[in-house]
Amino acid sequence: MSAIVFSRNLLALSGRDPSLGERLAAAGPEAGFSVRQAKSGASVPVFRTGEREIAMHSLIDPEREGHRLAEAHQSGGFIVALGLGAGYGLVPHLKRSATSGILVIEYDAGLLRFILEEFDLSEILADPRVTLLLDPSPEEIARRLLAIYIPALAGDIWTLPLRPRTALEPEPFAQATDAVREVLGKISDDYSVQAFFGRLWFRNAVRNLFVAERASPPIRPARRAVVTAAGPSLESGLQAIAAEKKAGAVIIATDTSLPALLGMGIKPDLAVSIDCQTISYYHFLKGLPEDVPLVLDLASPNRLARMSPNVRFFSSGHPFCAFLSSRWRPFPALDTSGGNVTHAALSLAESLGAQQTLVVGADFSYPDGKSYARGTYIHDYFAKSASRLTPVESSFAGFVFRTPAVQREVDVDGTGLTYSRYITKPLLAYRVHLEEYAEKSRMTIRALRGRGVAIRIEDKEPGKRESKPLFAAGAARVDAGSFLRDYARLLSSLPAPSKSAAVYLGSLDHEKRDLWTTLLPTAAAFRRSAGRDSLASDELLERTRAWALEEIEEALDSR
Repeated sequence: MSAIVFSRNLLALSGRDPSLGERLAAAGPEAGFSVRQAKSGASVPVFRTGEREIAMHSLIDPEREGHRLAEAHQSGGFIVALGLGAGYGLVPHLKRSATSGILVIEYDAGLLRFILEEFDLSEILADPRVTLLLDPSPEEIARRLLAIYIPALAGDIWTLPLRPRTALEPEPFAQATDAVREVLGKISDDYSVQAFFGRLWFRNAVRNLFVAERASPPIRPARRAVVTAAGPSLESGLQAIAAEKKAGAVIIATDTSLPALLGMGIKPDLAVSIDCQTISYYHFLKGLPEDVPLVLDLASPNRLARMSPNVRFFSSGHPFCAFLSSRWRPFPALDTSGGNVTHAALSLAESLGAQQTLVVGADFSYPDGKSYARGTYIHDYFAKSASRLTPVESSFAGFVFRTPAVQREVDVDGTGLTYSRYITKPLLAYRVHLEEYAEKSRMTIRALRGRGVAIRIEDKEPGKRESKPLFAAGAARVDAGSFLRDYARLLSSLPAPSKSAAVYLGSLDHEKRDLWTTLLPTAAAFRRSAGRDSLASDELLERTRAWALEEIEEALDSR
């Protein structure tokens, strides 16, 4: 009988993961395990160690136990199951249409073979919502989770440990838990950004296609570079910037630092902006010299893209922008994973072939309570809105302390004077991301420090890199209007979504899944505005598609 059960399970498993089926077929069953009958008549796997017997499920009524535990937990969402057992804990969740997916993590091929020989789990293994990983490394868990868990469609995610199973091998399951926790931190941050900006990214990129049709000459390569951020220490970094410029360095200004630089009499060689919000336009109100290339994310505001005749677009990896780069015309890619424009400017310097780059004005804190260097947009804004009841100082203080949990540090400068600086969680994250980038970069990166936080960058020899022109205009396959009309036609032809996003997306071919992927950040934004539980995944996808088609039609009509 066990051979028949095993074959049935392997058949269900092999349809989803043939290599895992082959691996289990070659494995020998685990010693020490046997099957006992519970009082309800259901079979339960047990493990004997010495005189002790450990049952994977209740020996009274394992099916009832599974239902009771499921009822005690929230309905739906995505589950990471730590241990498979005989599946009693998974069946109740799979009976719920709101359960979007289950990632089962198991260790020991012999143990898993024993389970699959004794228990018919073919319905569980054949369910398209179920993914089984055997002996995965933390990296593999992260990769698979990132591939199959889509927060906007899948709902909340939670772990379901099979306690008797995890107790047998606590170390690997603990590592699995840590891996899930780490990847969830990344997913959470990314999803939060998508939920706020998903619609803006799409709207801006659609309209920027008509600007991106312009021919643009390449940007000259660089051996040395200076990246200017907008922190208060930018004011004291003028001499260092001038010395680097004299030595032939390319000056790359972040959008926030641009008006301050121009006010100080320094004209940068390049300006970079990545913010999709209209506020980024205000950094350019003091003007941008026409001979200074403006490097923009494809998802930057269209108003900003149209203000300069010298625009170069890049793709930062938003799904729709990546789709444009692969299907319409190739765009250079910059690393914006640090979440701030200084990080992107460093990536630009490296892509131009810079071997050493000096960062000026990156304080990642508010030294002496100051937010930005003088001459930046925020100074003009607060000055115009100042009154006797709301002086400029009050506005700056409100800006610094607008987020909770602001930390205060006390330090001593080179002259022995004591001063304070204030740090927020986002600023701390920006600094950590920059340090991680510097560690992996082939450039030698130095940060000129004022009274901001210390940026921990190890000295290293610059790697020899080829300096090359960048951002040359790649040829578009068709004009922007034709591309958008064809894209809209393909979106419209996608089959109607079903209630289960995992089942629906799994039924589509690669090209159709790619089309839905372009809309997932927009779906996250709709999910946020509608409330997590107010829209089923099929309704969410349909609403997102309808909105995207309206945006394309409006862009085509107003170009």
